[in-house]
Amino acid sequence: MSSPLAATTTSGPPVSGATRMTALLVKLGEKLGFHVFTEVEASEAAWIDVVWCDPRFSKACLPNKKPKLRRAPVLPIVAFEVENKTGLNAKHVKGSVSNLNNSGAQMGVIVIGDESFALLAKQPAHATKKPQALETELLERAYRWIHAEAQPKGRIVLMSERELTEWAEREGVPANAA
Repeated sequence: MSSPLAATTTSGPPVSGATRMTALLVKLGEKLGFHVFTEVEASEAAWIDVVWCDPRFSKACLPNKKPKLRRAPVLPIVAFEVENKTGLNAKHVKGSVSNLNNSGAQMGVIVIGDESFALLAKQPAHATKKPQALETELLERAYRWIHAEAQPKGRIVLMSERELTEWAEREGVPANAA
């Protein structure tokens, strides 16, 4: 179910990183029946990368306008923050928690991109580790930042780009279609 301003993708060379993950989240949300918006204003200082909203409230915002979550009676169900290269930085991850708190969504999801794991692998202490070990270590570190330091108001899920891709594929949304 598409919303008026849902992100669209064009055919052409495959995209990677944050653009690919955002496009994949859009297609997955639409496949699951949500109205999907990108770059949504949750407060004056908080913008959410992708928001899946309950379609029963879709007429509450003006046609062809993205909802301002603090001003429009839309119901955000899931809000996503994509951390492609910034997943190594506690400040960025904790900022994502703050943005997700401001969204009012029932669930927030932070997706750590593959480029964050590649950057971790370049650090001398991690240079010999296998990709799965790097993913596990960074996700555990980010989990601590989220739950011990940022202390979210609601449920925050942390996942990797690989886990997002696998989820999409299980739902019948091919990752290469994003």
